[in-house]
Amino acid sequence: MNRPARTPVPGNRWDLLPDAGGDPAQGDEGIPEVSVVVPYYRDQAGLDLLLAALARQDLPASRVQVVIADDGSPEPPRLPDRFPLDVQVVRQPDAGFRASAARALGASVAEGEVLAFLDGDMIPDRDYLRRALRLPSRSPEAVVVGRRPHLDPAPLQTGWQPGDPVPQDRVLEDPQWLERAYAGSRDLLDADSTAYRFVISAVLTVSRRIHDEAGGFDPSFVGYGGEDWEFAHRLWRTGALLAHEPAAVAWHAGPDFAGREDPIAARRVKNREALVLAGRISAPTARGWSLGLRGRTRLALVLVMPGGRVGAGADARGTVGADGSDEAGGDGGAAAVVLCADALLQAFPGASLTLVGGVPDGAGVLVQDPRVSVAREVMEPGAGEEPDWLLTVTCPVRPARGTGRPDPAAVQERLLAAERAGRDRIEVTGPAGVVATLVSSRARWRRRRWGAEDPTPTTVVDLAGLGWEPTGESPDLEAWWGGWG
Repeated sequence: MNRPARTPVPGNRWDLLPDAGGDPAQGDEGIPEVSVVVPYYRDQAGLDLLLAALARQDLPASRVQVVIADDGSPEPPRLPDRFPLDVQVVRQPDAGFRASAARALGASVAEGEVLAFLDGDMIPDRDYLRRALRLPSRSPEAVVVGRRPHLDPAPLQTGWQPGDPVPQDRVLEDPQWLERAYAGSRDLLDADSTAYRFVISAVLTVSRRIHDEAGGFDPSFVGYGGEDWEFAHRLWRTGALLAHEPAAVAWHAGPDFAGREDPIAARRVKNREALVLAGRISAPTARGWSLGLRGRTRLALVLVMPGGRVGAGADARGTVGADGSDEAGGDGGAAAVVLCADALLQAFPGASLTLVGGVPDGAGVLVQDPRVSVAREVMEPGAGEEPDWLLTVTCPVRPARGTGRPDPAAVQERLLAAERAGRDRIEVTGPAGVVATLVSSRARWRRRRWGAEDPTPTTVVDLAGLGWEPTGESPDLEAWWGGWG
């Protein structure tokens, strides 16, 4: 098949993909094979409507596979006679509400280059798949969220069929929080690591490559909700291009979750979901920035001592001990390192800190902090093990005198702003050269994926412009801790 060139783009700039703004109705050339994965449980009427809508899609039937993943229904789903698309049913035992495991099961047998996840009660418009495939046909990093408007179920009882005009007086209000999010982010073009909240698995289309690299849906989720947000966050960390495609419309009969039950009960469900996600999603909207939770981390700190080494392949560089702070064996060096470590952990209270090259004489108090460890050299984190951000500091630094203590909320907002701007690799320069490097997991995945074509630019910022400065040779620890210097 004559496929469009797959050019890597920086940040989340899916608008820079070839023909990203083109007409999705321009023809069939370049349309990839797609597997529609449908989690199902005991809703034959809903499945009949979905299959009828898929049979009417304006794509060649040879490009579409349908996989129905049954989450342990007492009776298997029935398929219509003479269905025009390739369809397969896979089943798993009934062990509770396991939609995430069902999606993972369906994806495991899917053959398409793109996976289109549609819940079993969705009714896609005739051009849904064509519009949802526009970006995945141009990038293996594309992740597309369609639009899920809500329909009063009454017309379904009076003969309404997929493809018929939707009575406007039966259209329910869309969730306003989603509408505001898509409008405020230009359909996720300005996404950051908190944008997982705007990805819904009911209308989710994902390029197969990034789906597999991110690990797919987590089958360990049991119960309603959260699995799509957790997967979306992993996709973001892996370098996905998140996009909302409002023209890819699939209807849902009935109101949004918030309108299905009383507010107190809904809040209990959402709180249970939040507590599960706090241990799995490292973005500040999932756990704040103070908890040092195990698992995925928002940011890891590395402070390189004189004698420490930056290992081969590590995405960091700098001048170790620049600006007169190389007195590793003296009181001045110990004070500089302790002050720097304290300042960094104030700025990033939930982070870990690794001292590379040993602990300076007199600075042993640092290793009493459970967040602090010691290593011989800076090594490249393994795929899937990296924090959202890795900050490698090669010269002890501190907030500039007179600027006060670091504000963790302001620091997190700076990180989110960098993500929205696509600044995934940052070098911080001081008077003697590079003093720190800040690299996101997205940049690391992009380098693995694209090699020499890695589109991630390096942004250079001035240490003083951040309100920080080198600690100098003999900083006054008492004044730092006391708050007067």
